Amino acid sequence: MQRRNRILQISLFGISKSRFSSSSINPLTDLDFPYSKATDDDDEDEDPLYADVPKPRKDKSERKPYPTPMKELIRRAKEEKELRKSQPCRVLEDPPDNGLLVPDLVHVAHSVHRRRASLLSGLSRIIHHHIPVHRCRFCTEVHIGKEGHGIRTCTGPGSGSRSATHVWKRGRASDVVLFAKCFHLYDRALKPRVLHDERFTVPKISSVLELCIQAGVDLEKFPSKRRTKPVYSIEGRIVDFEEVNKENSESAATTPLQEDNHCISAETKSLKELSIETMDSWFEMVTGVKELMGRYKVWTCGYCPEIQVGPKGHKVKMCKATKHQMRDGMHAWQEATIDDVVGPNYVWHVRDPDASSALDNSLQRFYGKAPAVVELCVQGGAPVPDKYRSMMRLDVVYPQRDEVDLVA
Repeated sequence: MQRRNRILQISLFGISKSRFSSSSINPLTDLDFPYSKATDDDDEDEDPLYADVPKPRKDKSERKPYPTPMKELIRRAKEEKELRKSQPCRVLEDPPDNGLLVPDLVHVAHSVHRRRASLLSGLSRIIHHHIPVHRCRFCTEVHIGKEGHGIRTCTGPGSGSRSATHVWKRGRASDVVLFAKCFHLYDRALKPRVLHDERFTVPKISSVLELCIQAGVDLEKFPSKRRTKPVYSIEGRIVDFEEVNKENSESAATTPLQEDNHCISAETKSLKELSIETMDSWFEMVTGVKELMGRYKVWTCGYCPEIQVGPKGHKVKMCKATKHQMRDGMHAWQEATIDDVVGPNYVWHVRDPDASSALDNSLQRFYGKAPAVVELCVQGGAPVPDKYRSMMRLDVVYPQRDEVDLVA
């Protein structure tokens, strides 16, 4: 027995000193495999502009993904609760929560307002004078071109009897770019929510326009409360102790918006120049809206496309999406993304607008997509943006109809 234990000790000592010891063995994660995760990350870094054709949600009953993780939202709520307990009465210092404007974003709001007007003006001129737009009578499908496409993707009423074929009619500029509407808030600090009984008295305007108004754009048609002193928070309730004169109680003095030169001289520009200018207005407007959303909160329903700009979502019971009975028609508010505020409205890309044949249903998987504004401007002569080059599948060669079965 002692001899056997002695042999075992010698064997273990030899293994620990050999070249197969644990210190000399590389961990499995350090090995280089041709299809490892690190290789996939490197491929993504090499081509950061790659974006495939967007696909709709398979199950519309599921809630939209949260832009901010839930753990971060819980941490913020706990910090706010502790702050209320430690300081029941305090002055709100950070704008726009204290009722004041963010000084650095006032010029951004005016720029976004001008670019929005320039975008709508350019789209109207292109659609009415140069490139027609078609939309389906029974669904939200939009197509840019001389005639509607033949791809069978209609989901509207009676689509089964038509084999999902679209029924086209002439479209407008509002069909190309989707601006979600929301309720206008006169005082975003003291009255941040619209009640259910006020749904017919409070006007609904474009969410981009409402975002610009709350950020500093003054319009006579939609007045907004402007303050010179911050508000107070007393046990979670917002109180304003500022003395306001009756003459200035309605609204601050409005400043006229300056019109751009291209809006005045748009009639003398060619189609290519108008398309390039319209696309630039689109990208500048989206960039400005993203910058405004970083400070001014925008909310969306987790199940339906409802939008509200302000500190909180409204209390109008008008949700008809999944599980609305459990919420008594109330919306399930969460943080909104840029696609919720400015819908890109993806359409099929037409590589040759002058071709007589429409897009074929059997070649659907070879076609690319792009936002309707980008597709309209590209057909008008504007260069293809690098951001949507892969999504439009410009490097794909379309097979003939009799060659579809031969393609892998």
